[in-house]
Amino acid sequence: MMPGAFADDVRSGDRTAWLAALFAPDAARPALHALAAYRLELHRIVETVPQAMAAEIRLQWWRDAIRDEGFGAGRSVPLVDALREGARLYGWPHETLCAVSEAFIHDLYADPLEDWTAFDGYAGESHGALVQLGAMALAVSALGEAGGFAAARTAATAAGYAGVVLAAADVAASVPRRFARGVTLVPTTAWREATGEAQDAAMTAGRLPEGAAAAAAAVAAHGLAAHGEMMRHLPGVAAEARTAFLPAVVAARSLRLAARAPLSEPRPAAWRTQLDLWRAARRLNRL
Repeated sequence: MMPGAFADDVRSGDRTAWLAALFAPDAARPALHALAAYRLELHRIVETVPQAMAAEIRLQWWRDAIRDEGFGAGRSVPLVDALREGARLYGWPHETLCAVSEAFIHDLYADPLEDWTAFDGYAGESHGALVQLGAMALAVSALGEAGGFAAARTAATAAGYAGVVLAAADVAASVPRRFARGVTLVPTTAWREATGEAQDAAMTAGRLPEGAAAAAAAVAAHGLAAHGEMMRHLPGVAAEARTAFLPAVVAARSLRLAARAPLSEPRPAAWRTQLDLWRAARRLNRL
């Protein structure tokens, strides 16, 4: 995998992921950059393509390109090549990579997630899978194929919780922005409990109802609970794979900000994130 091929894209699009990758060994860093760049590209499609159907077609293109079939057959795109190379080097399942793209379809339509179980499923496919793939790259790079696969398996449970952490941090901090696009990933049960009305009624009315802040805060609280579970499972994760969890570890600050100031899209100061990552890396090394 080409060293530094997507580092600049990640640095400008997700500085936390870029900084976290600096704590990884040089050999595994390009793989972490490729995974982060893939997520950023899918997010860009969802956020910038004005027609939902057109965005869904673009998401489908990525699945076809990774599989080398359909609309994406035979196309050589550097990021696609890097993801395929990751599958060859680190055993990334093609279908797992494709499922990440498919999960982003939830962010295109007013087809809400029913409850926290559905939210956790979405989080696992859209975010947790990438944490697990990062753990595989780190472990295989450090230990070789057999030992690396065994080490990566120790990360599976914690990666599931990490996915909920990362998805909750994203959703809790973007309720107004998503609502403006006619979408919300707050589960319908949490939305109704917080606002007293159905999501589709609010969407039809075109205004954030009273209680929307409480709905966003509920997502943040769900993420913080998952963060606690992730931290509880991290000691059982092989040391070689733990760097993949750094963005989720430091997401606790974003979740706490979202719980205190929902609907304001709060972001931690850059220097705080950098300090949090340094402290988190030291903490993971001591586990």
